[in-house]
Amino acid sequence: MRLADLLYKGLGLEPGRATKRGYSTDAEALAAYASLTTPRPDDDQTVWKVLKIRSLAGAIAKAAAYRETRRADGCCHPKFNWALRTSRLSAEDPPTHQIVEHSDPEVADGIKSFMVPRVAPAPRPEDWDPHRHGSVLRWDIDGAEAAIRAAMLTRRFCSRPDPAWEYIRLGKDVHAHTASLIYRRPEGEFQKGMWERDGVAKHVFFGKQFGGDWGTVQATIWKRARVWLPDAEAQKVCAAFDAGHPGLVELYERDKERTAALGHCEDGYGRRRWVDFPAAATFLGWRDGRTQWRIPRGLGAQVARAWHVAANTPTQSMNATDCLWMIALGVLGEYVELRVPPMWERVGLACPEAAGWRLHGGPGPGRKPFQAWYSNTVHDSAWGDCAPGYLEPFAKLAWRRCRAVPFDWRLEADVPYRVSVSVGPDFGHLEPYARAAARHGLEPLA
Repeated sequence: MRLADLLYKGLGLEPGRATKRGYSTDAEALAAYASLTTPRPDDDQTVWKVLKIRSLAGAIAKAAAYRETRRADGCCHPKFNWALRTSRLSAEDPPTHQIVEHSDPEVADGIKSFMVPRVAPAPRPEDWDPHRHGSVLRWDIDGAEAAIRAAMLTRRFCSRPDPAWEYIRLGKDVHAHTASLIYRRPEGEFQKGMWERDGVAKHVFFGKQFGGDWGTVQATIWKRARVWLPDAEAQKVCAAFDAGHPGLVELYERDKERTAALGHCEDGYGRRRWVDFPAAATFLGWRDGRTQWRIPRGLGAQVARAWHVAANTPTQSMNATDCLWMIALGVLGEYVELRVPPMWERVGLACPEAAGWRLHGGPGPGRKPFQAWYSNTVHDSAWGDCAPGYLEPFAKLAWRRCRAVPFDWRLEADVPYRVSVSVGPDFGHLEPYARAAARHGLEPLA
């Protein structure tokens, strides 16, 4: 209450979202005045300092949690919980997943900077040499959710083609394409770093791929990029997106129809989730490529949430499962036959010398124990560390095991996963593997 009084009465700021105890002072409510994630030159400095102090206080508490849970070996060993419905993991004691990357990148890098290799860490980040010091490695599936959603756009699921499939399949810039589409400008005009692509088009794509309406898209762009689209413009942008992505529109409409008919959604592995769809909402049929419904007054929000769950849960579930599958391949070895999508069959599986390697002390290069370990995973990425001299083989193993595809319908869809590998002396000082490899004389990833 005192902070709200300072901001809204003392500084005279327009009050944000109302709560039961007054007006909210969270980062979203204060985004109109300042932001740590997307700062602007005209941000209110008092509000910025309030956000920064709050962020630092949270970081101190998190650092204390790491210190208090450290064991005799000097390391933290969090407990991981597995949500069977979505395959997602969560960690506690300490909560290694809860790193505030999106709310304050500077504080996030500070927290991650004390996540160091367990063997021979570099004295200082600038002293790091992977031949003499331990290293950390993180791989990420680039656009995992978009790749899975694009795979669903095959004829097995939809009757209409969609440009998203081809763009994601070939690794082209789907967000630049979206910007050209919604702004009706020539292809290739928008590049990374342009606010039309990064601030608007990117979030339009993320919002619309799971069926978000123009209000959802409007709110997402404001929350993520601090760009406010007036209602008419938000509606116009969404209409242009729908016109250019007929397959995604049909896919979402079919999600809605199946939810009403079956009462559950199902992912590519056959796991089902019950969706609380109101029985009073009635499916009336199709018209002009859209499903038609009779929704009683007062049920609109519940129905919209059910539709979002039906579209989003299978993708999240497959994303998390694929990530765990890739981690298992790294630790247990290639216990199943690995295959690549047809478009990669010409080059085949990468790094053939890594076929028999296994992390966590398994067989490694020169038949020596592989001194590299996975330690954390966050939805569509995995984090690990290794002893001196093991960074190159660790990168090769991760590269090989992450480019294969785990189930048949994704092979049929021919939409490969594209993986980026980052390395460094700690998780707060990461750089692309290619850059580190060139500087330290390591073999690049093909």
